[in-house]
Amino acid sequence: MNTEKLEEQHGAKITKRDIDLLNIPPGSRIVLIRIDNKNVDARTESGIWKIAETDTDWNKSVHSDRVGTAMKVPKDPLPFEVGRDFMPWKTKVEVSEGMTVWFDFLASENVDVYIDEDDVEYKLVDYSDIYVATLPRFENEDFGLQESTDGKEYIIPLNGYHLFETVEVERKGKYDISPSRIDPGYGIVKYLAKNNTQYENNMSEDHLDLQVGDKVRFGNVPAVYLEDEMHCTFDGGRMYRRSQVRNVEMLWRKGEIILPKGKVLIRQKEDENITPTGIILSKPNVKSHTGEVVISSNDDIVVGSCIKYIKGSGKLIDFKGEKCRILTEGCILYVE
Repeated sequence: MNTEKLEEQHGAKITKRDIDLLNIPPGSRIVLIRIDNKNVDARTESGIWKIAETDTDWNKSVHSDRVGTAMKVPKDPLPFEVGRDFMPWKTKVEVSEGMTVWFDFLASENVDVYIDEDDVEYKLVDYSDIYVATLPRFENEDFGLQESTDGKEYIIPLNGYHLFETVEVERKGKYDISPSRIDPGYGIVKYLAKNNTQYENNMSEDHLDLQVGDKVRFGNVPAVYLEDEMHCTFDGGRMYRRSQVRNVEMLWRKGEIILPKGKVLIRQKEDENITPTGIILSKPNVKSHTGEVVISSNDDIVVGSCIKYIKGSGKLIDFKGEKCRILTEGCILYVE
C-alpha cells in the first residue's frame, strides 16, 4: 500500500524530525505509537497473505493493528477526577519510550494516523486503551518484573488489565464433538497488573488481590482477548483474555473460594411443608429464597447466618457437590 493511498484513506504526512520534536504536554493521555508490522502485510509460513485490501470478509476486530512501539508517552500524573471527562480510572504511567505495546482494536481504527517519509505508520492512542507493554530482557538482568514464557521479555500489564489463560470445558462423554473447548466464563491468572486505585464510576472497584495461578469466574462481561488468533504475536503467539478485577466475581485459590468485598455464598434452604398451625402441606419441599451463609466477605454477615434474598437473584454455582448461590449486598433482604 503506497503513501498516497494511505494519506487518502487515513492520515497526513509526518517526518522523523517531527517525531523527534513532538512533546506530549502535561495533562495529556495520548501515546504516539509506531506500527512496525501491519496486519495487511501479514503472511503465513508458506507465503500466503492473511489479509489483503480486496478481502471481502474484512472484520476490524480480527485484522486491525493492535501492536506497535511507544515513541512518545504522557507524563505522570494522568488526569483523573470523578465526574469529569478524564481517565476512566486512576493509574500510573508505566510505559516508556521504546516499549512494545498492545492496544484496543477500536482505538486502532478511530484515531489520527500519520505516515512518515518511509511509509511507516504512526497512531495517537489514548493511554487508557493500552493493555500491556513488553521490554526485552537481557542476560543477567533482574528488575523484579514478570518474565515472558520463554524468558526473553518482561511483561508489564497496564491499566489494571490482568491477563488470563483460557479454561477448557471438560468433555461430557466420548461422543461429545462440540467444536468449542473453551469456557468463556472462567480464566487462569497468568500475568498480573497493578489494580486501579479508583474508578470514575464509584460503583466499580478492583476488589480482589489476584495471584498467578488463581482460577477466576468472570461476571457478565464479554470474553475479550488481547489479540485475534490469526495475528497473535504476544508471548510467542499465545492467546490471553484481558480483564480488570472489577469484572471478576469470584476466585479459587488452593481449593478455597475467595469472594469480592460484600458478597456471600449461601446454601439454599428448603421450605417447611408444615404450616405454623401444624397443617401438613401436600406440596413437596422446594427451594425458596432462604439460605444459610457458607462463605462471607461481608463484615455484617457471619458464616452460619440465615438470610432472606430476592428470589431468583444471584448466580448458582457448584460448591462441594451442592448447588449454592452467590449474592451481592443488594440482593439480600434481611438476616434472620
